[in-house]
Amino acid sequence: MRNKSFILKSSLILSLLTFFFLSCVSNHNIIPAGSYDEREESLYIPEEIIWEKIDGISFAEYFFYENKAYPVRYHCVKIDLTYPSLKILTYPQSEADFTQKKGKVMDYFPGLRGGKFSQQYNSLITMNTAPFSGKNGKWDAIAKITSTRRICGIHIVEAKELAPPIERYSALTLTRTESGFIGKIIKNQKEDAFKDCDFAFGGFFTILTDGEKESFNWRSNDSRSAIGLSKDGKTIYLLAVEGERWSKSHGLTYPECADVLLALGASNAMEMDGGDSTVLFINKKNMLSYPALRKNAVFIGFSE
Repeated sequence: MRNKSFILKSSLILSLLTFFFLSCVSNHNIIPAGSYDEREESLYIPEEIIWEKIDGISFAEYFFYENKAYPVRYHCVKIDLTYPSLKILTYPQSEADFTQKKGKVMDYFPGLRGGKFSQQYNSLITMNTAPFSGKNGKWDAIAKITSTRRICGIHIVEAKELAPPIERYSALTLTRTESGFIGKIIKNQKEDAFKDCDFAFGGFFTILTDGEKESFNWRSNDSRSAIGLSKDGKTIYLLAVEGERWSKSHGLTYPECADVLLALGASNAMEMDGGDSTVLFINKKNMLSYPALRKNAVFIGFSE
């Protein structure tokens, strides 16, 4: 009986570890743009985008798209940043969230799952943002097994910098005004770009600038988290592309995400951390067709 129990437990652990490590691998190899056949926009952009009201949420609308023949699935949220009682939520939100050692604030902290953040901070709409590493500054097997996180790029909360910028990456800034928030996409994270903002969320790269797509010398289909802004910076668009279940959705490339956000109404846009890190919760419900298991470093949340 003991041997049988041991074998069953070992098989279960092996299965979980196999799933865990495979789920962290992109579904599609990165290939040079020159050898990549661009797809027709009609395969991943609908003829008409009809936004739907969300129960219990006055400041946002939702749109879902699926093409089973492609296949691709993605979720979109449009948020009015000028909504009078709109609140911006995030994790980490202060130095108190960071690990403390002998009275010193470290630059790492425990990661959270999207569902936990939504519940703990009462976030009505939740999306992941910045890329991250493990405690040792790497994204290796140890980082994947453990949940300690270190932010890769800028993170500012209530005008206080909690993580420093990485110049090659882009960022989203949100600044309070008399009529709500104004958003801006910063192409390169430089210190002088964040002097007046109240919030800054780091990500990867800008994909849309003043209505024009940025060019990339490579292509890769994957799960994607991307954020866009209207030309006046008063409307924010969240895009969560599924790509972890290859049979249901192959994901999108950066340029394809730019096409989608442009169709939604964005003028400027950037990519956040994608792959297994991609999450979207609305009314504390996971909107993706698979569990959000990754413990991420940074979330942006919206409430009222």
